[in-house]
Amino acid sequence: MKYIGLIVLFLYTDISYADDAWDDVRFKGLPAGVTYQISSGTGFYVNRTDIVTNRHVLDQCRNIAVRGAIAPELAVIVMIDKNLDLALIRTASSPKRVPYLRTNYQQISTRDVLFTVGYPLERANTGQYIIKEAQVLEVNERTDDTKFTNIEFTDTIDHGNSGGPLLDKNTNIVGEKKKKITTYDADDPEKIDKTTGMAIGLDGLLDFLTRNNIPYAANSTYDIFTNYNLDDQVKHYVVNIHCVK
Repeated sequence: MKYIGLIVLFLYTDISYADDAWDDVRFKGLPAGVTYQISSGTGFYVNRTDIVTNRHVLDQCRNIAVRGAIAPELAVIVMIDKNLDLALIRTASSPKRVPYLRTNYQQISTRDVLFTVGYPLERANTGQYIIKEAQVLEVNERTDDTKFTNIEFTDTIDHGNSGGPLLDKNTNIVGEKKKKITTYDADDPEKIDKTTGMAIGLDGLLDFLTRNNIPYAANSTYDIFTNYNLDDQVKHYVVNIHCVK
């Protein structure tokens, strides 16, 4: 057997620095002179007011602040799904663009090229997202009662990426990042063999939105229309999320 250990890490990070304008939003209405713990994640708009992210990004928040696609603003939780680790938050402001969710997601297969977007590590401080190219390793059926798919892909996901979108070559969203998986070598338990990313498949995300009557835009993917110019699009709907505890 090649691997002996498997560690699953949910992705969030403590934040120690941000600019004054961002602080004005993050700590709005909270008592001064108090030390707060702050964690960070990523999210993306699915319509003109609603942002999808992971539920664990929003654990025990006093304030939920977002920035990126819109100017810094507080958001409120609309609904959560603990089984799928999904959450929906809402803002008063609207983004310039919303993404398409891929309707023919069943065609996603091993070795497909994908892209991740998020605010890992220091980028959670600076508010500058990063786009990385990845490749599908496996599409797995979930082992719990919901029976939705997970997508495992090649990428070193770092803290702060949770909730970010997984996109195909046509810039359609095919999943939502939720954790990284670290696998250790059988001959050396302290040696990391590989680190991969795991995303919630689009069937789970669509079920979450449909059950709760949340509108979204949909599209199919055809390789003839491949578009690698992601930055011009994702900047209009991806957000950095700070949870002040």
